[in-house]
Amino acid sequence: MFWVALQDAMLTTFSTLLTWGLRLFGGFWLVGGLLALQKARQAYLIDNFLEALSNEKEDRLTSCFLLIGSLLTLFSGAGLLISTQWVLIPLALLVLSQLVYFRIKELRFQQATNDEERSDATVQPSTENAFIVSLVVAIAAFLCWRLGGLR
Repeated sequence: MFWVALQDAMLTTFSTLLTWGLRLFGGFWLVGGLLALQKARQAYLIDNFLEALSNEKEDRLTSCFLLIGSLLTLFSGAGLLISTQWVLIPLALLVLSQLVYFRIKELRFQQATNDEERSDATVQPSTENAFIVSLVVAIAAFLCWRLGGLR
């Protein structure tokens, strides 16, 4: 009986700490999503400017996924901040969108015919790191939901 009560107390404490840790992280992610949204807007404007200068279509893959990622980061940051179970949806979509982006980049790398195309088709290490963080946060949020920390 003592061990069961101790386990329950430990799970409750872990759930509470995880919930508050995710809330804190959500606040940072909310700000990060806003900054990324601003960066996505700048990338869109730069693409428009380059198209006007060169009269050639710019590849908007990175700009498009930057916009998608920043919106999903913003929504998941808000969801983590208020500790709602609905945060699992934007987190899952964020991880899925990053996997789609990686796959498209991989296909473009395989089809590249010169060094410039290969360079453009290479995924940046910061993007890979962002994917790892997104995956860890999604797993932590799922665990927190299973423990009853997200409502």
